[in-house]
Amino acid sequence: MVKTKRNKLAAWTASLCAFGMVMGLVACAPQATTSDTADQKADENKPVQVETPEADKFGVVTAESWKDAYPDQYASYMENESNAPLQNGGEKHNYLELYPALNTMYKGYAFALGYDEAASHLYTLQSVKDTPRTTKKEQLAGCITCKTPQFTKMVEDEGEGVYKEKFNDLIDEFDEPISCYNCHENDPQTLNVTGSYFVKALGNDAGENSKAPMNAQVCGQCHNEYYFDGETKATSNPYTGLKEMTPDAILAFYDEKGFKDWNHADTFAPMIKIQHPEFETMYGGDQAPMAKAGYGCADCHMAPATGESGEYTSHNWASPLENKELMENDCSKCHDDLEKQVKDIQAHEEERVTAISEKIEDMTGKIAAKYADEIAAMKAASEAKTDIPAASDELAALQKLQRNAQFYWDFVMVENSEGAHNSKLTDETLDKAEAAVDEALTMLA
Repeated sequence: MVKTKRNKLAAWTASLCAFGMVMGLVACAPQATTSDTADQKADENKPVQVETPEADKFGVVTAESWKDAYPDQYASYMENESNAPLQNGGEKHNYLELYPALNTMYKGYAFALGYDEAASHLYTLQSVKDTPRTTKKEQLAGCITCKTPQFTKMVEDEGEGVYKEKFNDLIDEFDEPISCYNCHENDPQTLNVTGSYFVKALGNDAGENSKAPMNAQVCGQCHNEYYFDGETKATSNPYTGLKEMTPDAILAFYDEKGFKDWNHADTFAPMIKIQHPEFETMYGGDQAPMAKAGYGCADCHMAPATGESGEYTSHNWASPLENKELMENDCSKCHDDLEKQVKDIQAHEEERVTAISEKIEDMTGKIAAKYADEIAAMKAASEAKTDIPAASDELAALQKLQRNAQFYWDFVMVENSEGAHNSKLTDETLDKAEAAVDEALTMLA
């Protein structure tokens, strides 16, 4: 595990799946703030010793156990209850309705069964239990990754064999959603990357000397693109180091590995489902302007607040656009109208995402219709567990274009800032998605 003493911002439980860490002037620089425990310190270099509460049966000190030692942080953490799931009355999108093309694009994969916009970290266990992706299809325990620190600790203690357990055999053992342990382990005065798979993926870029601040690394351990290893079923990342965290490099990794998440139900193309690559979008490759300027996720999504004991870092994860004080006192130094800038970026991204999804849907239908007999033979062999006949050159080329187009499109669509984290990379990635689908449609004309 990567571990560091806090020296700038108070610690995390995880980065928010939100949209506000936007492109800014490279001249911007994050403002120094006090730590979570500053009000408890007589001297910044001599932190007050806080007795560690008793851990649960997994070895995790729960968030509620810390509420007396860190009342402001705990109270702000509980404010996340207002960001509720759709089934709890939350104002969330059903993505299968918002983007009807997804019903075709994800066909044959669990995301076609149900795909709602994420709620806050307080609902992670409820959401993974309730989604049709786990209620209608048997899954392995890897789906619990990042849904509870208790699973993280179980993997740490028992090893990667846990990933091969069945989801339904384990899920009811856990009762703590994402909370303090995820980003502090059991020491709130440190930042810890507790997900061992992400430490491995960071490679030499892990730790305090990285171009990604620690308050971004603890976020990134859950807000990243991952896959389940074909043999061990372990949660894994398709890269090592920040330079390899780009759409092109990730696709090349999957191609070299021959990896697929599923074969498309209509075309039998070997498809990839991207997860939520916020960290890669900000810190991968050339990096976003805000990342180059030294900002971490907490700088925008966990702004300082004032409580009864003084200033502390809020654990109510929110867009900076919702924080008037931050907007007026910090963001305004570099942005004349940050809200308009963000909304313009997001509107542009949304227009392109919708248009390209419709093209991909059209392409998919045309491939399925033109090569119906050949695809049927491949599917029949797969179902019979016999040797699958090789696709003809034309069909193989179209399947590859479908895989590429949907990979690049998905990389943007599921990155939760809607383009605001890195608008340049967003447009470049959508360009690649559109180029692939246009090439396929030309072949099909």
